[in-house]
Amino acid sequence: MTHRPSQDQAPIRSLDPKYYLDPTIHDLVRDKLYYRTWQYACHQSQIPEPGCYLSFDIMDEGLFIARQRDGSVRCFYNVCQHRAHTMVSGSGKTSVISCPYHAWTYELDGRLRAAPGTKSMSNFDKSDICLSEVKVENFLGFLFVNLDPDSASMDQTFPGLRDDILAHCPDIEQRVFAHEHTAPEFCNWMIAVENYNECYHCKVVHPTFASGVIDPSSYNIHADEQGARVLRHTADANRGESAWYDTSGAGYKSFFFWPAFSLQCYPSGLVNTYHWRPEDVNNTTVHRGWFSRDGLIDDSLQKVIDLDRDTTFAEDLVLVKQVHRGLGSRGYRPGPLVLNPAEGIDSEHSIAALHTWLKAAVEA
Repeated sequence: MTHRPSQDQAPIRSLDPKYYLDPTIHDLVRDKLYYRTWQYACHQSQIPEPGCYLSFDIMDEGLFIARQRDGSVRCFYNVCQHRAHTMVSGSGKTSVISCPYHAWTYELDGRLRAAPGTKSMSNFDKSDICLSEVKVENFLGFLFVNLDPDSASMDQTFPGLRDDILAHCPDIEQRVFAHEHTAPEFCNWMIAVENYNECYHCKVVHPTFASGVIDPSSYNIHADEQGARVLRHTADANRGESAWYDTSGAGYKSFFFWPAFSLQCYPSGLVNTYHWRPEDVNNTTVHRGWFSRDGLIDDSLQKVIDLDRDTTFAEDLVLVKQVHRGLGSRGYRPGPLVLNPAEGIDSEHSIAALHTWLKAAVEA
């Protein structure tokens, strides 16, 4: 959906601050958006062998994902069916899942294996007890979960996206997790997502990204013309002396999956990700992932990781915190979005799309 208001229409304005600051709206975002859409869990290479697991949170729900003995992947709510204690934390490898509270033990597929003290109970049937399961899909090596059991598949939700990514990065499924760093953003999640999905500020705030990775004059962000909630960022690579690394080969493309994940393909096929995990209405954690062909970090990749973390990543942390603070000001009145007919780096068509998607979710 592309927003191109005619010159005689009233300008499209930024969202009212309530969409970022109102706890009631945040609860609607949780229930109507995050619990009904595909959320990134981890990369397949982070749970490489049977018994490997990784725990994570989606809003208020704790989950864990585990590699099964047959090589498949399953996801469960991270809560024991006895008296609701958390099952696992962090990541690791195990042959069974054992609750640290009363030692109820479950198979990797969620079935109850044993419960101390229950053998003498004639009415206790362990076959009736199983961890609650969550839908999980492998999308080009990236594992996503959806708390809505009736949700459409990833390919139905994002039609054509798989082929688009493969066309740009044919070996994407062979990539291996290499590094991740995280940071608290001290802002509402939507502020962080908006900041990522416009480059109107890049020439002002991110001069190293604008000169080290991309050619700013070529930058654009397109909302999916078929109605899928995807934003595609495109740009030519910077080929000049200021480039961070050898940027020969394919240009820059970034694929944003609404509401909180982005897959970036830097020039020459360097793959990285962003995903955002809301902590509450005022706080979000951002995760920045990097992937290589062997899971190792060579000197060139380390240079890019360090430069990105110390410039663009760090600069955005300052921006989003200040925006969150400003949205609470009694002096703020939502201003008009900059919607240049030619689009390009100095346009906010992508922000208009994000606002439409958010309002559709919380006002449904």
